[in-house]
Amino acid sequence: MLKPPSNTKAPKIQRLSVEDWTNGVVTAFDDGRSPLRGLRSSENMILDQDSVITVRHGTAKYGPQPLGTVLGELAEFRSTTKDGSVNWLACLQRINGKTKLCIAKGEDPAWQVVEGKEYHESARGHFKQIRNNLLVMNGEDTLSYLDIPTKKIVAFQKISEPTKPILDKNVGLTGTGFKVFYAVTFNSTVGETAGSPLLSQAISTDRDMWNGEKHNLSVKRPDSTEAKSWNIYCGVGVDGGGEPTLYRLAAALPMDQTVFVDNGSRSLDMSVPLPKDNNTAGPKATRADVVNGRIWMTGDKDNQFYVWRGGDYGHELDFSPGYGGGYTPVGNGTKEVPFAVRPYRDGKGDPKVTVLANGTNGTGKRFYITPTNITYGEDTITVWQVQEDTGADGTDSPDAVVIYNNDLLYPSRGGFNTTGTLPQLQNVLSTRRITNTIQDAISNLNSKAIEKAVGLAFEGRVYWALPVAADYNNQIWIYDTDRRGAWMKPWSIRADWMTLYNDNSGITHFLIVQGNKIVELSKGATTVDDGKPFNTSAQSGQLRFEETGRDWARVLKVVFVLLRPQGRINLTATIKTEDGLQTFTETRFFGASSSRTGWSEPGVGWSSIGWSEVRGIPETFNSASEEVELEVDEDAHWVQYGWSSSDPGVSYSISRVVFEYVNIGTKDQS
Repeated sequence: MLKPPSNTKAPKIQRLSVEDWTNGVVTAFDDGRSPLRGLRSSENMILDQDSVITVRHGTAKYGPQPLGTVLGELAEFRSTTKDGSVNWLACLQRINGKTKLCIAKGEDPAWQVVEGKEYHESARGHFKQIRNNLLVMNGEDTLSYLDIPTKKIVAFQKISEPTKPILDKNVGLTGTGFKVFYAVTFNSTVGETAGSPLLSQAISTDRDMWNGEKHNLSVKRPDSTEAKSWNIYCGVGVDGGGEPTLYRLAAALPMDQTVFVDNGSRSLDMSVPLPKDNNTAGPKATRADVVNGRIWMTGDKDNQFYVWRGGDYGHELDFSPGYGGGYTPVGNGTKEVPFAVRPYRDGKGDPKVTVLANGTNGTGKRFYITPTNITYGEDTITVWQVQEDTGADGTDSPDAVVIYNNDLLYPSRGGFNTTGTLPQLQNVLSTRRITNTIQDAISNLNSKAIEKAVGLAFEGRVYWALPVAADYNNQIWIYDTDRRGAWMKPWSIRADWMTLYNDNSGITHFLIVQGNKIVELSKGATTVDDGKPFNTSAQSGQLRFEETGRDWARVLKVVFVLLRPQGRINLTATIKTEDGLQTFTETRFFGASSSRTGWSEPGVGWSSIGWSEVRGIPETFNSASEEVELEVDEDAHWVQYGWSSSDPGVSYSISRVVFEYVNIGTKDQS
């Protein structure tokens, strides 16, 4: 009698599952080395929740639309009275051939044109609020500001430069062998004139050897009806040796003091040479920031190495030495030009005036400016000293420098950097590159237009608007700090500027400038940008079945798990077979079956309006989760997956992608 055959075990079904995308988009590695939790490409997607992939918000017009083309920054400022505060928007607009300052509230029907000054035809505007003043800068025009309480422009006026000073007395220094030179400058309420013609005087003794009780020179200033105060500069050389560089000897002398007596006891401030330009209408600065209540500016068209500072409390917009204002040369005469100032810190957490400079080699440098008090006899002067942060890059994109979560983040030509304190290096700032996973894409940035890049931090992410193979910001890249620093890119959104505006009902709006349009990222704009649909897609790398990558498997099916899908969505799986690539596609249409407004579910009654940023606009969605299966049943060496959509009104998240397979081991490919 024959024995029946023994039972054969069914092959074990295994699963290759991707349940989150914590690595984001990874393009710098070869396709076959792509991480399991990474994507080879993505378009208009974003990480959400615990690193699931979802469709980004679309854009819709917001608030009063510009009367012309917006030049540069769209800035938020605040007016405060005893009755409360109101948030406003400001920008420069090119309207009918004239550039004007315009202001509005988000709920206003139209922009207000502020008369009083016309600005450069094409220069990008920048703004900074200091107390009740909104400083207006563009690198071409001299300074002006909006007086916020009155909503009027105040434009600074240039004053006349001084004539040559006069030697009033010579005490104990008659003779030759040495020469001393003096020059005078005048101060307005905002700046300093160029130096006067030089007064030269032969003397018998080097100034460093003067006896203060026996030797002195009295210098009489020229007359002025415009100046608010005056300064004197001095330099000493060997008789016949030519004119030395003059440095500041005394600052902010009152106009009722007509004579300065130099007895040699006061040292020269070697950080402040005699100015060559008249800045009494304010420097032609490009941008500014506030550090410890003092305004700092860079991008002076006439003095590119100057970092300007405003005065002490109550005199914030006085850039003359009278109240602590003035300038500090940074990188003077080198290839590193100061580009941006930020209120950052050192490793111990102490605040520092941090200056980022660009450079010809694509890296640039970073500097700190710190005050040091120096006492000479009864006089104490504050000298602002410059210290280089050795080994730290600068930036070519001053508007893209972002401070977020106590870190300084910024682009350079070599990639994007972050500076902060690492756990293993307490009290020490460390700078590292954060674009290793997308480093190959950095070469696509247009270095000639990278100065236009803009950065913005919002809700755990840093957004950068960048010129990618274009002369304008045509893409947005996202660095997700809440999700281990994953990158998601690109978003196909033009963004000349990005800003956060808190409207007067307490809602924060993510606003984007697009030439003569202002739009916001809006939950109510589902896969449409200003009414036009945009594509969404993603593609994984090549996924293997075990660590060596040699095994083959019988792929049975691919399961996509979608959260709240709506609209037409294409799902694909590609496998590498012995005969080549084979692609499996499934297109599904998901209809809306329920709706909600804000955080309220129908019938639950959290509120009649809800907490959503878009009020009164119902959000429709399908069931919480949908599974789509693609039948494969083919032998594969590796697998890929992806998805796409192109219709308006499409909304979905990808929660999980699962490959079910049976391992069949290695194959002889000979």
